[in-house]
Amino acid sequence: MPAANSKHSAVFDAVNQSRRALVGLGVLAFVISVLMLTGPLYMLQVYDRVLASGSVPTLISLTILVGALYATLAILDWIRSSIFSTIGSQIEDRLADAALAATLQKSLADRGGTSNKTLSDLKAIKKFVGSPALPALSDLPWAPLFFIALFMLHWSFGAWALFGTAVLIAIALLNRFLTKGPSIRADGCERNAEQLARELSANVEVIDAMGMRSSLQKRWRSVLDQSDGQNDRASKLLSRFTASTKAIRLFMQSAILGLGAYLAIIGVSTPGAMIAASILMGRAIAPIEQTLGQWRLIVSTGQAWSSLKKSLDILPESEQVIELPPIAGKVSVENVYVLKRSGQAPILRDIRFSLEPGDILGVLGNSGAGKSTLARVLSGTQGYERGVVRIDGADLSRWPSESLGPQIGYLPQQVNLMSGSVANNISRFCDAPNNEAILAAAEEADCHQMILQLSKGYETEIGEGGAYLSGGQRQRIGLARAVFGSPNIVILDEPNSNLDSAGDRALLECLSHLKSRAATVIIIAHRPNVLAACTKLLVLERGEIRLFGDKSDVITKLSDATQNNVSQLRERA
Repeated sequence: MPAANSKHSAVFDAVNQSRRALVGLGVLAFVISVLMLTGPLYMLQVYDRVLASGSVPTLISLTILVGALYATLAILDWIRSSIFSTIGSQIEDRLADAALAATLQKSLADRGGTSNKTLSDLKAIKKFVGSPALPALSDLPWAPLFFIALFMLHWSFGAWALFGTAVLIAIALLNRFLTKGPSIRADGCERNAEQLARELSANVEVIDAMGMRSSLQKRWRSVLDQSDGQNDRASKLLSRFTASTKAIRLFMQSAILGLGAYLAIIGVSTPGAMIAASILMGRAIAPIEQTLGQWRLIVSTGQAWSSLKKSLDILPESEQVIELPPIAGKVSVENVYVLKRSGQAPILRDIRFSLEPGDILGVLGNSGAGKSTLARVLSGTQGYERGVVRIDGADLSRWPSESLGPQIGYLPQQVNLMSGSVANNISRFCDAPNNEAILAAAEEADCHQMILQLSKGYETEIGEGGAYLSGGQRQRIGLARAVFGSPNIVILDEPNSNLDSAGDRALLECLSHLKSRAATVIIIAHRPNVLAACTKLLVLERGEIRLFGDKSDVITKLSDATQNNVSQLRERA
């Protein structure tokens, strides 16, 4: 099967696994619909036979039978609701991992976005499956049973019911046409308001310190007001259609009583048929009315279904790959290009260099030169449009992240610790962390003593993003996380940006340990003290390599260039 088709059918496959239960629910809906004929038939028998014969035993027998049938109906309806709820949970369970993977994939592709819409879409589908909307929809195919019963009573009853149904369907289509746009806009504005609120909450310290709360609150309120306005418009339109549908249904049921009375007067029908026709009319159009009552939920679920399907399409198809041997640390970058959005200059252009195990590469360059992007490319979290990055000769893109990740140490510019204990973060949240490995990583990062000084040592809870720690503490724990498991490739993006003198000494000690065990290290740094540990230097300028080579050669060339610039300035002066 082609990959595209496999991805395209991911959501369908999850639903298809419950097809036997769904077929059973269809049969159950049929039985429930048949049992719903109990009331009309009871009324017909009471009016036309019991009252005419005056037989009390017949009345008692019919009443007991009706009670048993209604009890069965209640049990089957409860079973159906439970099955729908179970199916919703099963669909969520089957797609949860893929939805989270798609969310993370989107975050990697668009680092400015923080939306978890894919997970929200999945939650919306689960909510819909367990809601009253789906039972109402499952009753629709069996509505003809009631029309057939109406035609059996008299053709005019069936014709009137068909006319009423046609009117309700026309209202439903008009409802869909008029409310779809406002509903989509309302959902979009609501997500924007939620996202902005999360941003404000995450940055409240900076916002208050710089007096930005008032202006940002106005911005959030503006987005919220747009959402409320669109919601209000959609709700008012929907309420008009709901009220109209209810009024038309009541009129149809009353009118069919009048029609039945007329037929009884002229002698072609009976009073029992008149009452039964009114009840049957209500049952025939009830699924349509219930569907209209849940219309907004149905529309939003349809949007969530399409969005979820589209999101899961971006996931790469899982492939069987041969397990490669442990990484030794050889890195080669061949003609790598990383582009921004279309029409903009590349972030990285024609990057090429190679490193051997034991090399410590210092990456220099002005802000915006592409240093952090290069670090992300080497860690496998940033894609590239051209070229290839090889680890021990193997294409980086061919390494499964589950195999590559534990063998690479990565300390990003923003440390991004996770809520949990210090030990959890250092061990990368392993299911069964090795305490000796955690201590070894802390010792190699030279932060063991610092951790012991925390309130609960390694069991100290650090809060979301490490909020309970200082910037320097987060960076040192992030360094321990990077060297956990003794990886042979370690990538450090400005690892000393928040460190004090003690932290700087610990970092240099860690680099010394990495060098002694022949690990390959790439350091992005502005402060020169870290460069003392480097064996090679790479200078980036506007996304291109300006210089690369042994540290002494690059420093000599930089010094010569600086002296030439000074001489040129003196000559101009």
